[in-house]
This record gives sequence, structure tokens and C-alpha cells, in this order.
Amino acid sequence: MTELADLLTGPTARKALAHRNITAVFRILRDAGVSQTRLAHATGQQQSEISEIISGRQVQSVALLEGIADGLGVRRGWMGLAYDPDLEPEPAAGDKPTADESTANLLRHAATVLWGRPVFGPADPISVKDTPTPVPRRIGAVDVAHVVATNERLYQLLGDLGGIPMTDALTAHARASEMLLGAVMSEQVRPRLLLALSDAHRAAGSAAAGAGLPDLARQHFSRAMDCAGAGEDLRRAVANLDSLGRIELDAGLPNEGLKYFQLGVATSPSPLLRANLEYDCAWALGLLGLAGEAMAALRRARDTYQAASDETRPWKYFAETLPYVEGCTYLALGRFSPAMVAFAAAEGGASHAVGCSAANLSRLATAQLRCGELRSGLHTAQRAIGLTKCLRSVSVLARLAPLQEAAAARRDSACQDLARELATLRSAA
Repeated sequence: MTELADLLTGPTARKALAHRNITAVFRILRDAGVSQTRLAHATGQQQSEISEIISGRQVQSVALLEGIADGLGVRRGWMGLAYDPDLEPEPAAGDKPTADESTANLLRHAATVLWGRPVFGPADPISVKDTPTPVPRRIGAVDVAHVVATNERLYQLLGDLGGIPMTDALTAHARASEMLLGAVMSEQVRPRLLLALSDAHRAAGSAAAGAGLPDLARQHFSRAMDCAGAGEDLRRAVANLDSLGRIELDAGLPNEGLKYFQLGVATSPSPLLRANLEYDCAWALGLLGLAGEAMAALRRARDTYQAASDETRPWKYFAETLPYVEGCTYLALGRFSPAMVAFAAAEGGASHAVGCSAANLSRLATAQLRCGELRSGLHTAQRAIGLTKCLRSVSVLARLAPLQEAAAARRDSACQDLARELATLRSAA
């Protein structure tokens, strides 16, 4: 590990170590060509944790700081973790402006902006610095409630605006909430915080997937599983496993997605959640062209759902997701009439979020056009396009591809116009 320590002897690195700024330390090593995999191996962490720290997550646990110091091969004294009589003082940084100088520069800057010229002399540039938010020494149930409330508000915005404008906000919220784990809390509060963190990362993962950032989405969903596991909520962990499988479907890897879904079916503590995963298995099998196995999976999913009809729904709009997945399965198998029926059944319940409605309507329009119901298909397609234009979502635009293909396959002039409109809309993303 001496080789890593040799990269951390400069003034900037020494300052970062002295302030326990592990984000800066890891970024220095990354810029020097050290991979996240190597950092994870050296410090005994998961690669997803290394990625989160590089992205800005603070490290406050003394035990983890000591492990990082030992793993990198730097003396603990450099990080203020041990007494070191031979320790050299922290290298001096460049001269910093005093408080009075900073205040005067702010005034010069403001005058320049308002008057359009340097009234009080030229001002030095002022930038917004990445400053960590202070973490309370102790937190309680109220702090967890704040995390939960923010989760709900941001998730609602995600459904209405799309992943592109919301990914940074949800990622920042998840990381800021992670910092609360370093505070003192009761044994009753910690599991509640972990479950709130799980939901925060799941929302951030959904946003990242919508923004066309599958790797970031995988990291968030994996972290959401970690938090759910630590909070002893297997249902949440399995739900995030399902989200990981959906990413693989969007990536055109149904066989990989099927593995996640099958693992979830085998471990789900909830019959209704298992039914959802069985439906997703059917979808993946349909995309693989395995018609017999896909239909058998659909039958199992329906039976599981009916047997658990009295169970509390895992989430608010759970019942509406099942006909949507059934429709996707039929669409993948080229069975357009039952697909149309399934998407029509899902249409009303999907209106809780613009993204869900847009996706369902585009699939419904696809099935209608494939069945030759051109008037209904064109009308539904325009509704889908109108909602899609309200969003900034890569994934929703990608789901318009089957509709574009269905329209292009029709010789009708209105369908050809629709195909061109869809091509233009998708190319402008």
C-alpha cells in the first residue's frame, strides 16, 4: 500500500487528510489513475461506497477513517487519528483572504453586477464552493420524519418532471441524509432512518434511470438494498432488486433482468410483491421470445395475485402496475389484442404520475396501431406525445420507439406523419 501513500504526500493531499476530507483524497487518487476497484480492495469497502464517497458523501465514522488510513498506507497521525511525535506540521496553504477582505470583495462584486462596471475597483471571482452541511450531533424521530417528507415531495416532482431535472436533487438529498448516520441516535430511531435512506436512494435510482444514467441508478438501488437490509426490511430490499432488473430490461438485457426477478421471487416475504416479480419474469421471458414460458409465468403471477387479494398493497398504485407489465409481455410476444386490453385496464390508474401515464399510453397506442385500430391509436399516440413533452426523461422517450415502428409500418398518411413526428421528438433529446 506504500504506492498509494506515495501519491498523497503533496500539500493538497496532506491538507485533505488533515481535514479528513476523504472525498478529496479519493479524487486525488482517482486522478492519479487509481481505479475504484483498487480503492475498494485496499480499504475493504464496496465499489459502490467508493463511488458515493468520490461523489461527495462524507466519511465520519472513526473506525472507517482508521480503516481507510491503514488501507491507503498513510500514518494515522496525518488524519488526526493518533498521536505521532514525528509528524510534520500540515503544509501551509496559500494565503487566504481575511474576513474583512472577503467582505470588501463581496461589495466590489455586487457593485460591478449592479452598475455594470467596477465602481469600487475590480473584484476577485466568487464561486459557490462545495461545503459540507453541518450534521446534528444527535437526531431523533423528527429528523427522520423530515427525510421521509422530503422523499415524498421530491418523488412527486420526479413523476411530474422526469429524471433529467430531478437526478441531482434526489442524489444530493440521499447523500445529505446519509450523513445523519454519523449522528447519535436511539436504537429505535436508527432502523427508521435506514428505511428512510433506502427510500431516498430508490427515488434517486429511479431518477437516474429516467435520466439515462443506468450505472448511477444501479448504485442507488444497490445502496437502497443495503439500507433496507440493515433496517431489517426484506420487502424493501426485494423491491429494489426488482428495480435493478427493470434497468436491465431497459438496457436490452432481458436475460440479466430475469435473474434479478427470479431471485426476488425466491426471497420475497410478500405474496403480492412476489406476484409483481412473477409478472416481471413473464415480461423478460416474452422479450426473450419464450412464449410458452412467458404465458406460464403470467398464469403463476395471476394465481399468486388472486391468492393474496386481501393483503395490503406494497405501494399506492401497485394494482395498476400489473396490467401494464402484462401488456408489455403480450406486446413482446406480438399478441397485440390482449396487450391492448391490458394497457387499457392500466390507463386510469397510471395517471398518478406523468411519466407512468406517458409510458402506458405509448404502449397502448402501439397495440392499437398493430391491431389496425388507427383512429384510436392516433388519438392515444397524441395524448402520449403531449405528456412526453412535459417531461425531461430519456427512458420515456426511449419507450416511444415501438410506437414509432408501429406507425411507420402503416401506409396510412396520418400514421406516416406520426412516425416522422416521433422520430423528430426522439432525436431532439
